[in-house]
Amino acid sequence: MALYAVDDDDLISAGSAEPGKIYWCLDCFGPVKRRRGKSWLPHFYHLKPAPQCRLYSKTEDHLLAQIQLQKLFPEGVLQIERPFLKIHRVADACWEREKIVFEIQCSPLTEKEAEMRIGDYRSAGYEVVWLLDDRRYNKRIARPAEEYLRRRATYYLSIRRRLTSVYYDQFELFREGQRVKKGRPMPIDLRNIRRMPKVHFQEELFPKQIIQLSCVKYFYGDRMHRALQNHRLLMQNWRALEIHLAKASRRPTKLQLWLRRHIAIPYSSLLGKLIRQLR
Repeated sequence: MALYAVDDDDLISAGSAEPGKIYWCLDCFGPVKRRRGKSWLPHFYHLKPAPQCRLYSKTEDHLLAQIQLQKLFPEGVLQIERPFLKIHRVADACWEREKIVFEIQCSPLTEKEAEMRIGDYRSAGYEVVWLLDDRRYNKRIARPAEEYLRRRATYYLSIRRRLTSVYYDQFELFREGQRVKKGRPMPIDLRNIRRMPKVHFQEELFPKQIIQLSCVKYFYGDRMHRALQNHRLLMQNWRALEIHLAKASRRPTKLQLWLRRHIAIPYSSLLGKLIRQLR
């Protein structure tokens, strides 16, 4: 599904397209036609299967999320399905003034594909802000791509059909592919963007998820905003949790295993026998 297609040398929206007329996909340039969705959302559909096309596999909820994101901004600020011909990409939404591309992710994603998208858009001079659909992401099992993205400008999205979708950030802890703890959702304002200042976070005062966070810009209400606002108790609590998790997850060395097997366990067993005999 797509909201825009090519009509001769111009773009046309699904709402303005003629029923039955053939248009051309922005991504794969295959033939598409206009169709009204199951509820109310008009869109373009491919006349032939195109599994390699990113627009082919988009769901109606994905399109709804794009429209709601666009409506969040003043008219004309955010362009949805903006084509980047040189890198052969079509951005879900583009904030031209800030050189920001919003990528809404509702489907599975590999870490390699995430890296490629970020690299492609950076080569064109744009930074990517990811919005992960929390019906698939933000679960106990964290996919490698999700852990990779959460060290960058990545947030969660709750898509609501009849209400405004919610965008939020959170503090969290990962261990061996699992999310073992997450904090409360922190609503963010995607319209209120700020450039990352040159700042040095002290390791003993700030959690690693702040120190290792790689972003050029951040948004009002997110983790980085909280850190820069110096919410000391919040930062120290999560730093303490990280230290506790690291100690609990620390695997014993070969020497520690040998000492445990050949000294600690035998001697504790012998000590137990002596105590029982004394009784």
